[in-house]
Amino acid sequence: AANGAIFGAIVPRLPDLKDALELSPALFGLAMACYPAGALFGGLLTPVFMRRRSDGAVAVGTMIAASVVAALVGFSPVVAVFAGLLLLFGVCDAVTDVSMNAHGIRVQLRHGRSLINRFHAVWSLGAVLGAAGGSLAAGFGTPVQVQMIVAAIVCAAAAAVAYPLRLGPPVAEDEDGRDLDRARGEAPVADQPVEPVEPVERRRPGGRALVLLVVLGVFACCAEIVEDFAQTWSALYLRDVAAVGAGVAGLGFIAVQGAQLIGRFTGDRLVERFGAAVVGRMGGGCVVLGAGAALTGSFVLDGPVMVFVLLAGFAVAGWGIATVIPGAMVGADSVPGLPDGAGLAVLNWVMRLGFLLAPPLVGLIAEHLGMRWTVAPMVFGGLLIAALAGPLLGRADGSRAAAR
Repeated sequence: AANGAIFGAIVPRLPDLKDALELSPALFGLAMACYPAGALFGGLLTPVFMRRRSDGAVAVGTMIAASVVAALVGFSPVVAVFAGLLLLFGVCDAVTDVSMNAHGIRVQLRHGRSLINRFHAVWSLGAVLGAAGGSLAAGFGTPVQVQMIVAAIVCAAAAAVAYPLRLGPPVAEDEDGRDLDRARGEAPVADQPVEPVEPVERRRPGGRALVLLVVLGVFACCAEIVEDFAQTWSALYLRDVAAVGAGVAGLGFIAVQGAQLIGRFTGDRLVERFGAAVVGRMGGGCVVLGAGAALTGSFVLDGPVMVFVLLAGFAVAGWGIATVIPGAMVGADSVPGLPDGAGLAVLNWVMRLGFLLAPPLVGLIAEHLGMRWTVAPMVFGGLLIAALAGPLLGRADGSRAAAR
């Protein structure tokens, strides 16, 4: 929740930062691309950290660091500092992202049922709360610096409180590279011997495994197009296209994340009942429907009706991607023959590459075609989600059926 809240807190203030730094849409997109650029590097560092400390400990430490960096973003005097802080924030956020998802998947494995969507729902809840706080602060004219300092203190404190609740011992793996939780099926105790288990061969992804991970990454990137639009462009879209004020502009991000929250809380039950592939295809259709409605409404409607249609379209698209990224993460973590965290790290790297490319691409669309057309990539992403959900998420359905 803290990880989602710290990012959500700054999203409604991005138009203010863009105006304060006097950035064009294209330059703003390039600056925002520094966040996923840092995340690319951070994703590669995560397995190294996780071999030295438990995934839970890594997640808490980098979450606190990310909170500090996010607070400093509001003090950016020039675009170079703004971009540099986003780069550092991306590093911290990527390490937090991979390690907390690895930790969540361990919890899911111990319980023997789908829980990952609910964990991501808690992230979405944090993002909604953070964005709501940011929107209120913007509406009351609170300085960005004050708001982000308060958000950083709250999020860092929440992460610190979670530290004693993490799974596992101080070190996540023994000398043979085995995850001690998976080795015993329960949390290890310091004075209790671990039963002998065959050592796990530690190797890097190669061949078919790497291709599968990259395709899973592309699949997840299609959902990220919606997330990137929500966090980078939705406030600007509502301000420039629908002519709303600062307090309302943040509702675009809240609409996407709020719908994701609902979709993720209900996603595990839907996946258990209908299968991940069916839910994924349905989600892709919702992205096409929601983004298409927003694109059409921006041309043919105006006033409060346009605002309503835009927010409703964003919400439908947000619900559509609710289970896509969690499903891709479960698939990546289950690729056989890889050390713990390696599949997630590769997936995260591909996803962050997508995040790196998305802001400049959308910025160019806004610069040359107009802000209305910035929702068009979401339509394309929804089509790909619907097409790839069957072959990719069907693997998870087959594995679950075999386990039964």
